[in-house]
Amino acid sequence: MSTILASRRAGDQIAIPGDYQYRSYHGGWAAQRYWHHAKFAEAARWLTPAAADVVLDAGCGSGVLADRLAADPNTRVLGIDANAAAIEFAQQTFRRPNLEFRLGLVHELELPDESIDKIAFLEVIEHLHVEQASTVLSAFRRLLRPGGRLVITTPNERSLWPVIEWTLDRLRLVPHLADDQHVALYDAKSLVQLGESLGFRCVTMRTLNLLAPWIAVLSWRLAETTHRLEQSRPHLFGSLLLAIFEK
Repeated sequence: MSTILASRRAGDQIAIPGDYQYRSYHGGWAAQRYWHHAKFAEAARWLTPAAADVVLDAGCGSGVLADRLAADPNTRVLGIDANAAAIEFAQQTFRRPNLEFRLGLVHELELPDESIDKIAFLEVIEHLHVEQASTVLSAFRRLLRPGGRLVITTPNERSLWPVIEWTLDRLRLVPHLADDQHVALYDAKSLVQLGESLGFRCVTMRTLNLLAPWIAVLSWRLAETTHRLEQSRPHLFGSLLLAIFEK
């Protein structure tokens, strides 16, 4: 069996409720809610669809970002996830004529070459072994039209994230992460190298969620101000990497 097949992951080692992402975004504790709020806001900013764009949300989870992107009726949005419960929740919760959800792995679905304008891949790559991540990113490059954009977020290995993950697991604040969900961690350099090795051009590499989520515990408004300041001077110290690639 090849290395890629041997390390193929079709889902996490523990069951994740279909509404988990939705609940975290709308009703989680303040730091958790802000983490997702900042992530979706920045992803949407870099993915702002043009008229008639086709956007793929790969690993769409509960469908929160896909629905946000589909608010423009001139855009077609496709959300794909390997978690059947998440797809069922998304289909029942978000209904727009230009929004579709499918169950499966993106590199195993029959989508036409150069049929996608923009791809979101938010906090998914860390759930895949590196070999499979390379296969998925290669599939993204095949699917993207020339000049198409890929937006990736993933925990930053060279930040406070390893401590945050350890704490979350020990306190059981979220479904267990280490090994059960997360099997690979990246820093800015390794993520850029992976994308560029597969033919992508890195437009920008920055990070999110340095201080803002923790300030949100005290004041959401102050957290917003902190986030804007953090993004006004891009840095690599935040706990979440944000990489923008183009074909």
